[in-house]
Amino acid sequence: MQKMNKLVLIFTFVLITACSKEFRNSDINPAATFQTANVTGKHSVFISKEKFVHKKNFQSEECESWAVKLDFDNALRQSIKTLIEGMFKDYSFSDKKLSSSEIENSGYVSQISFYDFIGLSNFKTERNTAKYNLALKIKIKVESSNKNIVNEISSNMNWEKNIFLGCDLHVGATKSGQKALDTLLKKIYESTYESLYQITR
Repeated sequence: MQKMNKLVLIFTFVLITACSKEFRNSDINPAATFQTANVTGKHSVFISKEKFVHKKNFQSEECESWAVKLDFDNALRQSIKTLIEGMFKDYSFSDKKLSSSEIENSGYVSQISFYDFIGLSNFKTERNTAKYNLALKIKIKVESSNKNIVNEISSNMNWEKNIFLGCDLHVGATKSGQKALDTLLKKIYESTYESLYQITR
């Protein structure tokens, strides 16, 4: 009877451990900070309220791919806000995109808008190799009273692992996601700074 109870406890623990993976959340953190140039003038910043859309195209259930759940929304928004704080001294957040006349009448040098947050994950296995790819995309519009520039920024990361050597896609996808976000933010900075230079020169 005692042995039976121990077996039941062990089975219950294994079952809970296995099921808990289904509910694991990713540890995607705000992007690593880096030094930026200071931009003068008064600027408006709009960050779309639309939810980050993460699409998954998984062609295999190897490496516990069913447990993968990445959430970039909060990390991306916080990363953008931190970037803005480092770049600008005189700025304010807006809850909408401003028209050219609103930008001019409010005395803004520009409005920078961040929108269309999209992520696409692809996963497949070829022979004994698991192959994962992640692409993060965002659109940025930098606009003055008489000029505007729109850029789509993307960041891609790949991950591969032998399916027989401790292959855990959730871990690999999370690491790839963090690296992709770090790279994306640097590209956002470069694009924003270059666009500001072009519309103000």
